[in-house]
Amino acid sequence: MKTTLSLLAGLMLAGSSAAWAAGQVTVHAAQGSATLDNVQNLAQLTTQPALLDTVWWPGAVIAARNASPAAQQQQQKTLADLRAWQAQSSGDRATAIGEVLRQLSAVRVAGRQFVSLDPDAIRLHPEANRRLEGRYDLWLTPPSDSVWLMGALSGAGKVSWQPGQTVRGYLAQHPRLSGAENSYATVIAPSGETQRVPVAYWNHRHVEVAPGSVIWLGFSAWSLPDAYDDLNQRMISVLTHRVPE
Repeated sequence: MKTTLSLLAGLMLAGSSAAWAAGQVTVHAAQGSATLDNVQNLAQLTTQPALLDTVWWPGAVIAARNASPAAQQQQQKTLADLRAWQAQSSGDRATAIGEVLRQLSAVRVAGRQFVSLDPDAIRLHPEANRRLEGRYDLWLTPPSDSVWLMGALSGAGKVSWQPGQTVRGYLAQHPRLSGAENSYATVIAPSGETQRVPVAYWNHRHVEVAPGSVIWLGFSAWSLPDAYDDLNQRMISVLTHRVPE
């Protein structure tokens, strides 16, 4: 398997030899970045010789450069509303909001395109072979062996992925903070897909998660002020646009 540096070197060579005009994709990997010019579509991108058989595609994220400002503005608006809510709160509730603010402030977002980057899926389903026009960023990450726990809970952060472990199991050792949702969590897969998962004693369902997923615990509906009743969905949207680390 190629190292990251040789992968990037291969991409730079590929970019300099393309012969037709289309999209421009800047590939970001652990050791640096390289730009591919004239990439017509996802099939051409994902079958680059330097990428083929070396990339963990489930964890890769592609973003349209011109869509990133809107994603970043949404994040800033969400953070501003959390700060405003915290200013209206006190005690444990203000502390809980502050913890969620800390987590979401550290997230880097981009104008993610919710498309499959699996070369086999693109080959088998021509409709998934999206044409690329304009400028894009492609973030690559090594295969994950972790799960992120985030939201209104204690001890948020990265934990080891455990085969067969349920969402409720991951949350068991992380007490909920003031105002946290008790009955449901949201799983955000590396692909950006979301799933609402029952986790209370009365509705618990056995749901496992893929490595690299985020388990998000939001605030309960009764704890949110009327002015911010859509805050949970906006926080989840921020996380679906997250740039992988």
